[in-house]
Amino acid sequence: MRSFLAVSGQLAISGGEELPPAVLAHLTGTPVVTRTATGWVAMDGPDPADRVESGAFTVRLGKAARTRGGDVSTQALGILLREGAKVDGAPLAALIPPFAAAHSDGPDAPVIVATDWLGFRQLFWWQGPGVAAVSTSALALRALAGAELDRPALAVQSLVGWQVGTRTVFAGVDKVPAGNLAILENGAVTLHRYVEESLAVGGPPPSVEEAATEQAALMTEFHQAYLRDHPRSVLQLTGGQDTRVLLAAIPPDLRRGLPALTLDAHGGTDSRFATRLADLTGLKLHIHWLDDGPEVTPGEAHELALRAARELDCMASPLALAPLLRAEARLDQGHRLSGLGGETCRGFYYFGQPSGATTAPKLIEKLATWRLYANEAVETEALEPGFAASARADALEVITASFDGYPSDWLAATDHFYLYQRMQRWSGAHGSFAAANRHFINPMFDRRFIQLAHAVRPEEKRGGLLTGRLISLLDPALAAVPLDSGLIPNRLGRPGLAARTAAARVTAQKAARKIRQKLRGQGRPQLGAAEMAALVVAHWRSEPDAAAPLRTTGLVREAWLDDVLAGRTAPAPATVAFLVNLLAIVDPRAARQT
Repeated sequence: MRSFLAVSGQLAISGGEELPPAVLAHLTGTPVVTRTATGWVAMDGPDPADRVESGAFTVRLGKAARTRGGDVSTQALGILLREGAKVDGAPLAALIPPFAAAHSDGPDAPVIVATDWLGFRQLFWWQGPGVAAVSTSALALRALAGAELDRPALAVQSLVGWQVGTRTVFAGVDKVPAGNLAILENGAVTLHRYVEESLAVGGPPPSVEEAATEQAALMTEFHQAYLRDHPRSVLQLTGGQDTRVLLAAIPPDLRRGLPALTLDAHGGTDSRFATRLADLTGLKLHIHWLDDGPEVTPGEAHELALRAARELDCMASPLALAPLLRAEARLDQGHRLSGLGGETCRGFYYFGQPSGATTAPKLIEKLATWRLYANEAVETEALEPGFAASARADALEVITASFDGYPSDWLAATDHFYLYQRMQRWSGAHGSFAAANRHFINPMFDRRFIQLAHAVRPEEKRGGLLTGRLISLLDPALAAVPLDSGLIPNRLGRPGLAARTAAARVTAQKAARKIRQKLRGQGRPQLGAAEMAALVVAHWRSEPDAAAPLRTTGLVREAWLDDVLAGRTAPAPATVAFLVNLLAIVDPRAARQT
């Protein structure tokens, strides 16, 4: 199932016998709407394995529902949600992200929805006077509530490119927090936490060797069980560390002939590294070239970008998703193994940060300025001066608040920010779309795996030591093959000056690129985003009415937009991405179409 909406309350009952078409327009397919005792439930076609009968239902809000050891049945899902809402929902934490489901025992019973322990599968809720709703679509809730735009949230997005905390870009519409159930009953939503956000493991921190040994066992257990149940699964393969972990965890006898998929453009590096790995292991590799296929017209690119914005609920870059929408339309949507989250093993934000420091506002501001705003910040001259002037202060306030409750150790706090903010809100926005369309699962989001990664002292895992040791334990031969960075995992996995120096050199090169981006005011666009941005702008220039709704937002400087439409200014991809999201919000012609 791809989309779901449940509404309860007096406003729903007095509003007539049907949900407004403007709300249903933001759900995929042709939603089936049923009445409940206090409102409605709307859902598109359920998965054949789901249960929908006589007003009762248990439905997956994503294809996958699996623990480390096996798939979870519909009956078991219903029990997990029902019992988790009453007593202890901790067993839900064993489900590996992305995961979400909805359950009700009948038209008079509460509707219970659950997101995974990481909150990776995006769900949203809204509470009004005497009426409430939960949905897979923030846009649907915005239409239902008549919500205004949330300017602080838009400030964050204009600088970071995605959302922080549980905010959406619509005032009053919030994301269901990680590890929570949302219970809808009698016109109210109640959030029930089923697992603590803390990732503490208890006892003394494990050594790198102890953590890597247990992580290797977890990865091997997962892959053996998954490929036993789904032997034709596809491994998404790149030249990076995370997919190297997944490949190394697959037993050699299961690799030969296993399908693998690499998305790349001609001249890219992922295809080159994936080919080498496939030749070494016997994988059956398919390289899908993003720059092949029929030429895309500016009008088609514009519609594709708007569709991508809607799929992301206007809270991440549509120019990153749009090329993938085109690619995935020509690919089999079966079972996929994907590598995400491994950065928690190596400290994504560690470079340039002081060891042993205590979390403080100045450190948060430095992280925001030099790292968070590097790639997707909108050009200041594109924004209405009042909004641009307040955006940095508003965004920093939101980002700083997100660190409340994080560890006092600064490096450990950045690990939490990476996981519960960047992964949950940026990767999760993209991953939610993927999860609704194919059996897409991230083995390294196993909660115990992440707990171990966070438990290792930051100074011990800095420089890739933990990941290098993990790959070396899983497969020494693959650990000897260089990564796309030029680093060699089995050397990273050895403590010592040589390994630290090599890792520092690569990290320094990346940092230098970040500094150049900041000084030039240019971010690094995602694969295919620059080409998509150019096509979208070309469409606006040929059809100025397509961009006209931007003038009504109060966020875009009209003189700058005039320069863009006249060809005097070429906006950066990050700026075009922000504008496409605004168009998907404010233009009534941009309602979701399937």
